[in-house]
Amino acid sequence: MIYILITFLASLFFFIIHARTIFKKSALVLSIKCASVLLFGVFMARLFSNDAMNSIFNLLLIDIDTPINAPDTWIDTVGMSIFMLMLRWVGIVSLLFMVLTPFFELKRMKFIVSYVSFVTTIVSIIFFREMIYMFTLLPTIDYANLRVWEYVVELSLMLALSITHLYAQIKQKEFPDWKLILSSLSVFIIAMLALFPQSLLYNLIGYYGEIPDDFNLTHNLFILITILFPVIAYLFMRKKDQQAKDFFITLIAFAAFIQYFSYRQHGLGGLPLHLCNTAIIFMVISVVCRWRGVFYFNYFANVVGALAAILLPEISDDFFGEPAFRYYFNHWYAFAWPILAVALHTFKRPKLKDMYQAIMVLSGYYVVILWINAWFNNYSSVDYFFTYGHHITSILGLTQLQYNYVLTFQLGDLTFTFFWLYQLLFFIGFIFLMFTSWFIYDAIFQYSDGHKKLRRKQHQIKQDELMLYQLLDGRPKSEPINLGGIDMISIRNFSKKYGNSNQYAVKDFSLEVHKGEVFGFLGHNGAGKSTTIKSLVGIQSITEGDMDICGYSIKTQPLEAKLNIGYVSDNHAVYEKLTGREYINYVADLYQVSQEDRASRLTTLLEEFNLNHAIDQEIKSYSHGMKQKLVVIAALIHEPPVWILDEPLTGLDPTSAYQIKKSMKEHAEKGHIVFFSSHVIEVVEKICDRIAIITKGELQGIYDMKELREKKMSLEELYMHNVVKKAMDIDV
Repeated sequence: MIYILITFLASLFFFIIHARTIFKKSALVLSIKCASVLLFGVFMARLFSNDAMNSIFNLLLIDIDTPINAPDTWIDTVGMSIFMLMLRWVGIVSLLFMVLTPFFELKRMKFIVSYVSFVTTIVSIIFFREMIYMFTLLPTIDYANLRVWEYVVELSLMLALSITHLYAQIKQKEFPDWKLILSSLSVFIIAMLALFPQSLLYNLIGYYGEIPDDFNLTHNLFILITILFPVIAYLFMRKKDQQAKDFFITLIAFAAFIQYFSYRQHGLGGLPLHLCNTAIIFMVISVVCRWRGVFYFNYFANVVGALAAILLPEISDDFFGEPAFRYYFNHWYAFAWPILAVALHTFKRPKLKDMYQAIMVLSGYYVVILWINAWFNNYSSVDYFFTYGHHITSILGLTQLQYNYVLTFQLGDLTFTFFWLYQLLFFIGFIFLMFTSWFIYDAIFQYSDGHKKLRRKQHQIKQDELMLYQLLDGRPKSEPINLGGIDMISIRNFSKKYGNSNQYAVKDFSLEVHKGEVFGFLGHNGAGKSTTIKSLVGIQSITEGDMDICGYSIKTQPLEAKLNIGYVSDNHAVYEKLTGREYINYVADLYQVSQEDRASRLTTLLEEFNLNHAIDQEIKSYSHGMKQKLVVIAALIHEPPVWILDEPLTGLDPTSAYQIKKSMKEHAEKGHIVFFSSHVIEVVEKICDRIAIITKGELQGIYDMKELREKKMSLEELYMHNVVKKAMDIDV
C-alpha cells in the first residue's frame, strides 16, 4: 500500500513539474526549483519532530564501563540499526543536493542527483517501514500520524526530482565517465562530513570519556581543527570556478541550518536568540538573499563570538554526547563559514563602512536581546548572550563586578534586572574584539594578496623561461632573442592597462629607434610618455605587445635588457644618506663595472658636470640640480648602449640643462641611442634627430627633424595643428 502511494504521488509531482513545459519549455527549470523549495520545506517540518533514533546508545559496545545498559536503548538489531543510521545520513545529503542543484549549473551536482540520489531514494522507499519505526517506534504504519505523511511526501518529491534529472541526463545523452563519477563521489563525501549526524558517535561508540573543556586534549584538538579547516577548505577550493565556490559556501550554510534544527530544543532557552544561533539562520539568509549587511554582521560579530565560545566552552557533557557535539559543530560553522565566504569570493572583501554597519546591527541586536532576556527570566532562566550567566565573569574574575552593579525595576507583574556595568563593559569589549578582527582580517588579506602576486610572478617567470628557451632555439641565454635588433630599441604593439581599469593608458604603440640617434618623445602631460618609458625599462609590466633593448626582450630577458640601459627617471629618487661617490659605486657594482673603468669614467663625468666639489658629501645636502646631475652620472657609469631619460630637464637651471643636453648629443655621437621624453617642444626641436608624438595613449606620428626643417615647418606648428586638433576631435 505504501509503495503504491509513494509511486502515485511521485508520478503526480513528476507530471506537475513537466506539465508547464507543454506550453513553455523554459518553465521546466522554474518548476524544478519550486519543487526543490517545497522539498526543503517538507523536510524541515519533519526534522522538527522528535526522533527516537537519536537515543540509540553504543551499538558497537565499545564503551562498556558506562552506567547506561546499551542494549536497552536499541530499537532493532545492531546490523539493521547501523544500516538505518547510514541510510538516514546519506538520505539527508542526497536531499540537500536535490534542493541546491537546480540553482547551480554543475555537472557533478547533476550526476549526484540523477544517480546517487535516485538510488538512495529507492532504497529509502524499500525500507520505509523500518525508517518510520526508527523515527517513531510505531510497530505499524499509522496513516493518522503526521510524521508518516511528511516522510511520504518527502520521498515522493525526491523520487520525482531524481527521475526528472535522470531523464534529462539520458535525453541529452550526458553519460558520466569515470573521472566525473569519482570527482562527484568525492564531492558527496565532503558534503557528508558537513552533515555528519551529531548523535552518530553516541549511537555507535557511546561515550568518549572526556568533557572537551579547560584546554584538555580533546578541547585543544577541536580548536586545532576549527582553525585548520578554513585553511584546508580554501586550498582545496581556491582553483575551482566561482560557481563551484558559491555552491560550496551555500552547501555549508544549508548544512549548518539542518544541523542546528536537527535537534528539537524546548522552552524559552531553545529559541535561536543566542548570537551563534542567529548566525546559523543569518548564514542561509545571506546566501539566499545576498544581503551584505546580514553577512557582514556574521563576519565581524559572530566569528568573534563563535571563536570565544569554542575557546571558553560552557558544556558539561561527554564529547561524543549529542549536546557537546552539537555545541562544537554549530560554533564551528559560525566561525569558519563567514571566513570562507570572503576567502572564496562569494562575498566581497569588507570595507570599513561594512564594519560600522555590522556594529550598528550588533548594537540593535544587543539591546533587543538584553530586554528579551530580562523579560524571559521572569518565566525561566535563560542566557542568550553570556550577559546573565556567570560563566564569562567567573573566568575573567568579574563576578563581583557583575552582581554589585544591578539595575532592577518593575513593569506590571514583571521584574526586569540588568547587570548594567558588566553588560556595558561586555558590549565595549565585544566591539573591541570586532575591531581587532578587522585588523587581523586586513593583515591576512595583505598576506594573501602578496602570496597571490608572488605565485603569479613565479608562474609568469616559468612561462617566460619556457618561451625564451623556444625563441632562442638552443642558443645561450646570454644572446639576444632578436639578432636583427641588436643596435636598436624596438617597441611592437605595446599596450598598457593599470589594475582593473577597462581603459588603456597606452594602446597599440609601435616604434624603432636606431643607434646614433637622439630620439625625442613628445606629448602633453598624461599623454602616456612615462607609462611607455617605465615599461621599456622594466619598472612596470607590459599588458600587451613586446619591447626589445638591443635585441633583448624586456619581458623574457629583463636582466640582460636592463644591463644595456642607463635610465634617468623623472623624480631622481636616490639614497640620500649615502655620499655621491658611494651612490655611484653602488650603481657601478650593480652593472658590474670594473674598478678601473668606473674610476676613469667617474673622473671624466665629474669634470663634465662640475660635481667634483660635492661628490664626497651626503646626497641630502645636494640641490635639485645637483641630484639630477648625480643621477645622470650614475646612468652613464657603465657606458650604456641605450640611454633613456624621462623629462630630464624639469626644474633645472640653464647651466645644468645645457650640460645634460650636451652630454646627450655626445653619447649619440659615440654610436649609442638616446631616447628621452619631454613636453617642452623647443628642447626636442633643437637636439633630436627624430621625434615621436603621443596623445592620449596613441602614437600620432614619427617625424624626421631634418625633413621638417627642409619643409620649413616648425615642430610647434606641427604639434598644434595636428596633435591638438586630433585630441579635440577625440574629446568631442
